[in-house]
Amino acid sequence: MSSNTNKVTFWLIWLVGVVPMAVAFFMYYTGMLSPSNTVNHGELIKSQSLTQWQLQYQDQAWQQSSQWQILHTQPVPCQSQECENWSSTLPNVIKLLGKDSDRVVLQQVGKLQTMLQTSKLSELGEAVWIVDPNGNLVMRYSPELTPKQLLQDLKKLLKVSGIG
Repeated sequence: MSSNTNKVTFWLIWLVGVVPMAVAFFMYYTGMLSPSNTVNHGELIKSQSLTQWQLQYQDQAWQQSSQWQILHTQPVPCQSQECENWSSTLPNVIKLLGKDSDRVVLQQVGKLQTMLQTSKLSELGEAVWIVDPNGNLVMRYSPELTPKQLLQDLKKLLKVSGIG
């Protein structure tokens, strides 16, 4: 009787380890059963670096920060209500991060002398971007989204990130 119980226990333990692995392989390689919705609000950006923007500050090459960055691109000075809303709210978004607020820096990218400048500004359009400390563009937020949505995504990124 004990031999039968040992065999059943062995196979149950083995199945508990193998079945989840088999399901995971199936989901990964077929794409089936994978969740289709995401929890982020911004648009994820793949394989783009901030160095591609060739940013300058007062006609000198700009140096990458070792912090997370929020970049607000403005091809023309703010004229829309959404742009004004983002410009006035972004400093408060950083304050709302609490203890993580020192991990994030805000930069304005535009045509004014006091802003970062790039020749690709018209291509980028008006948007808010999250950049990681390695200079990789992570997310883009269109003007129609709210700063609250940026704050939610940024909190998640900072929570899981070990850099910056």
